[in-house]
Amino acid sequence: MVTEQEVKEALKDVIDPHVGVSLVDMDLIKDVAIDDDVVKIKMMLTTPFCPLSNQLVHAVKSRVEQIEGVERADVELVF
Repeated sequence: MVTEQEVKEALKDVIDPHVGVSLVDMDLIKDVAIDDDVVKIKMMLTTPFCPLSNQLVHAVKSRVEQIEGVERADVELVF
């Protein structure tokens, strides 16, 4: 089973294009919950009206779903 640490390590690959820093390093990944092969992530954006919000959510979902043992990733934006 995947761990929270593995998820956060994988998400270091997701870089905010405006800032050039990973979402993990900016502390925007607020919660990672793992239920068997489903990972639920709560994340923030640098600004509430970030024009790249859909792109960043998709990048997080896609990157987590590449981890061995993850069937699905759900991403929720929190403010």
